[in-house]
Amino acid sequence: ASAERIGAAQEADPECEDEREGLLQRPRGGGVPAAGGKEGGADLVSRVLQAWRAPISAATCAPQRLKDCIVYSTLEEESLAQLRHLASVPFDGEEPLHERELRRFFAAVRSPQEARDLPTGKDPRWKELGFQAEDPRTDFRGGGFLALQNMCYLAEAFPDETSRMVREATPCSPTGGTGSAMCEYLFAAACINISAMLVLLLGLNSGPSMSPVRNMPCPAHLAARKNFARALLRAQGPRRSQDLESPDMQRGGLSAKEVFGELFSCGVMKLHAEWRALCRRKPDATLLDFGDALGCTAVALERLLGSLDAPEATVVAQAVCTDMSSAR
Repeated sequence: ASAERIGAAQEADPECEDEREGLLQRPRGGGVPAAGGKEGGADLVSRVLQAWRAPISAATCAPQRLKDCIVYSTLEEESLAQLRHLASVPFDGEEPLHERELRRFFAAVRSPQEARDLPTGKDPRWKELGFQAEDPRTDFRGGGFLALQNMCYLAEAFPDETSRMVREATPCSPTGGTGSAMCEYLFAAACINISAMLVLLLGLNSGPSMSPVRNMPCPAHLAARKNFARALLRAQGPRRSQDLESPDMQRGGLSAKEVFGELFSCGVMKLHAEWRALCRRKPDATLLDFGDALGCTAVALERLLGSLDAPEATVVAQAVCTDMSSAR
């Protein structure tokens, strides 16, 4: 009787009839029709790829541990927004502030007296600092105003290291060891490349930009960028951090620009060391080989960003210097 009632219900339901017809059309192996299988498989792959490429946010339905590793907090977003704004400002030679920063860099590397006597416009001394021409303003098209600010930070925070690197990179300066005649390169232009490289690795660029290193991942993976955001917030200290009771937060804070300047400074030192090491390994190296040193520096910086989650890395430079000390 039960079987008769089920059979009558199925006969009355047109969907059951369609299902029976569909089952009859399937092959005996229990698979799906060939055409339907291909379409279903393609649809599944499409949905998986779409889900994989979709950005994950705090509102995304995903494991909380995963979101903790790759999703920025509100304070981290605010700190990164400051850097994105700085990275979006182009260099403008007509802007008085930009001109003052340019002279500030010259004064930090050479001397304040020389900077006061420096004429506006072209001067051969700019080339001695590693710019491509006697007018340095055209070199900042790829790095913007942030590159110049980073260079000022490097020259003022690390004056001895900067003077040494400029001296070793300039062919007309006598140096010991391998000698700058073999290891010469355009120091200021290389600094601009490092700044642009970091902007791309951290995803701070507001639009499409050309990487100074071929095949460099732009931006770096999500976990590396999240690590930098955490380190950035820790370095800014109790003014920005929610964890005001932590002993590490009592040291005072740095601005977002200063934290980025620390990372930039160590990146420049890493590039300088990589280039000199390459010149020792390859005595006939030319500037055509400089891209190899840039590529090694990009790999080292991305690896460093992936390891910045250590609790002791309160200041980004501490982690950078620890990781790169052997290369200096």
